[in-house]
Amino acid sequence: MHRFAMAAVLVLVLPAWAVTANAESGSTKLTTSDIQKVLAAAVAKAQEIGVPMGIAIVDEGGTLVGFMKMDGAFNHTNHTSFSKAYTAASIRKPSGSSGIPPDITREIASVTDGKFTTLPGGQPLVKDGKVVGGIGIGGGKGDQDEGVAKAGVDALAGK
Repeated sequence: MHRFAMAAVLVLVLPAWAVTANAESGSTKLTTSDIQKVLAAAVAKAQEIGVPMGIAIVDEGGTLVGFMKMDGAFNHTNHTSFSKAYTAASIRKPSGSSGIPPDITREIASVTDGKFTTLPGGQPLVKDGKVVGGIGIGGGKGDQDEGVAKAGVDALAGK
């Protein structure tokens, strides 16, 4: 019975301690405001160049936290933009510049159910010097996708 009581205390206290410790450590994360700012800048750049895009934002773990499919964007852009964002957050580099050999890239893509790609248009999102996620753009040519992603990156950096 004593072991059960001690286990119950640990189950109840440790999660609260972990949340408090995480908050006090000042961990850097994407906020709702950050996500909105990045999406708005990317949409504005896509409108400026006249190309409807799919725009995905993931957190540092690759979880989708923001998405916009602009009017007229191709249906596949929701998949390609997510894969680019996921890849950029995962490797902490642009998706089109992974430097990973093609045979390894295919294997990674296979084991991640297609989430990993070397298509250009994914950029890591950096806040306070730490990669906190990724942005992925789909719908244009590679350089157009890269330009729109860069607009989102610059917005988060305050440029």
